[in-house]
Amino acid sequence: MITLLDVGFNWGGVYALYVNVLQALIFAAVALSVFVAADRFIHVVQYVFWKYWQKYSSKRPEDYHVFADLPDMYTYGHLYPMVAVQLPMFNERAVCQQIIDCACELAWPDRAVYVQVLDDSTDETTRDLVDEKVLEWKERGKNIDVVRRTNRQGYKAGAMKEGMELLDKYDYIAVFDADFKPSADFLFQTIPYMEGNGKVGYVQTRWTFLNPNESFLTKAQEISLNFHVKCEQYVHFAQGSFFNFNGTAGVWRKECIKSVGGWDARTTVEDMDLSLRAHLKGWKAVFLKDVTCQNELPSSFFAYRKQQHRWCCGPMQLWMKCQKNIWKADIPLPKKLYLNFFYFGIRKFGTHLVTLGFFCTLVPLSIFTPEVHVPFWALVYLPIAIAISTAAFTPKGWLHCVIYVLFENAMGIVRLWAVISGLLNLKRAQEWVVTTKFGSSDSRPSTGISPPELRTCKLYTGEFIMSIFVLFAAVYGVFAVHRWDFSIFLSLQGLAFLAFGLNLVDVDALLGKFETKKTVELRQLTRTKTSPF
Repeated sequence: MITLLDVGFNWGGVYALYVNVLQALIFAAVALSVFVAADRFIHVVQYVFWKYWQKYSSKRPEDYHVFADLPDMYTYGHLYPMVAVQLPMFNERAVCQQIIDCACELAWPDRAVYVQVLDDSTDETTRDLVDEKVLEWKERGKNIDVVRRTNRQGYKAGAMKEGMELLDKYDYIAVFDADFKPSADFLFQTIPYMEGNGKVGYVQTRWTFLNPNESFLTKAQEISLNFHVKCEQYVHFAQGSFFNFNGTAGVWRKECIKSVGGWDARTTVEDMDLSLRAHLKGWKAVFLKDVTCQNELPSSFFAYRKQQHRWCCGPMQLWMKCQKNIWKADIPLPKKLYLNFFYFGIRKFGTHLVTLGFFCTLVPLSIFTPEVHVPFWALVYLPIAIAISTAAFTPKGWLHCVIYVLFENAMGIVRLWAVISGLLNLKRAQEWVVTTKFGSSDSRPSTGISPPELRTCKLYTGEFIMSIFVLFAAVYGVFAVHRWDFSIFLSLQGLAFLAFGLNLVDVDALLGKFETKKTVELRQLTRTKTSPF
């Protein structure tokens, strides 16, 4: 029997090549992680600068835009601009009535506001609930209709596009997803910026969250999203760079939508697509940090995975489709470089490559290869600095820094696969799944029926296999090569993967609720006693 040794196979040469390749990949990953960290730190520095500028100049970034004074609504209501409120929804049984109530309670002259419920629901119970609530408000004199399609072509973008064809006489379009709860004065805080500035294409308000303490999963989401809405979007608006419309809790100028080609279903991030096209056409945008809109975070891991797949896949689809348009656009070269390199390259691609590729793959592999060097500062100090700077925008967020980092890394499988799907435009890249919400933020009596398609899974194979790999590396590091420093991190990360793999992060699972029942009841009581004004 002839073996590889008999033909002179050089195992030592293969191993040496493996070591060199692994070391090169680690150095490349460290360099990319430095770029990701630098982008994060620059945002924080810019935030501090603009906050101090605001303090000493006594002017907020939005104060540099004219806030048009509106006349008395009851005396001069006939002079108010026409506003349509679009409510896209699909099988959102737990929250569909809540958003219809909020939309119909918006303060604005009745003759000048129209609520359009874009209901693509296939669930009969949801359709009945929507019809019941719409009929109730019609009988109370509100101008409201339900628009239903025979198919879901284009998903949310398709529904918005068809709905807009019925809005010829309206000037502005407010958009709210079903799980959002705008305050009654929302239009009075946003429309004046559109009225006073003819080149403002859209106004985005800041998201706040009703259930961040529902589970460790929702807390990690709050930390991540608070950095986005409190820091990233605020900084981009203050310095005049691009920030995307978040898909909800904002107002569009209809003329702007039409001038850039309307809603397009070519990606799963129709909101980012539309706002990018508006930016490239020269339209301005306003972000209102002090105007907030409440919404509910997904507390189901299954729903959260679907949401993150859409949010990570879509930007890559858009990047591939709009690169030529970015380079051809009539905007300064630095803005073109920013969009391609920082916005898409670092933020939407590099971040996910670092979390899974470096921390959860290359670092465990280095444990089995003592010849390879991983800088300790890149493994420990850099992630700690990023976590603290991110968590700083969430009250007491530093208490959850460790959970935040471990959960973000554990989501790397979903996010990186979504990024690859988007770049290669795979079949799953076209998947648009509505994020199911429980309606836990709704203080009204429940319908007594569980939300449809509230799916879950007892075992997520990818995360479970990754947990075995990472935990094995941690054990090997302790007993074989005595790398206690790396093994502590790998042990915690392996347990996080195990928690995700066994679905222990749902709201009713082991890592679910960490608020006591009494605290939840007290918080809800306080909320119901608070006026929307």
